[in-house]
Amino acid sequence: MISKPASLECFLRTLTVTMSAREAFGPNLRRLRLQRGLTLEQIAGLTKVSVVLWDGLEQNDLSRWPSGIFARSYVREYAEIVGADADATVDEFCRWFPQGDRRAEPLIRGQAAIVGHPLEWSDQVPPDDDRRAAAPRPAAETSKKPFAALLRRVLSRA
Repeated sequence: MISKPASLECFLRTLTVTMSAREAFGPNLRRLRLQRGLTLEQIAGLTKVSVVLWDGLEQNDLSRWPSGIFARSYVREYAEIVGADADATVDEFCRWFPQGDRRAEPLIRGQAAIVGHPLEWSDQVPPDDDRRAAAPRPAAETSKKPFAALLRRVLSRA
């Protein structure tokens, strides 16, 4: 006969094997929170987001959650508080849940339909090495002459 602790262990192994990455998202965040010794009330106090929403996140019940940038910012803040990698957590959230959808097309299509505008939409971003990098300035802008002229004007007024 199998002892109770052994059967419980087998049952728990079965649960972890059958849980998909999507199903494990919220419980994994809950596990991290508990490991840090934080309560939902503490997180709600720090973030000004209700305990009900945080509890829903931990149970993968996002029916009351906002969508888009708000949902992503809530998940990012939660991840930072519990010590998880915020970027990876937000990326995983966006992958598994429609509330984190980063694509703007549905919103723009909806707005275009409201105003009766024919939409020509393209969500293709041209490949770039680093789109956030500042464009190099021309040599004329980097010279000290404009600064010297500004300095002379400021000093002449004094």
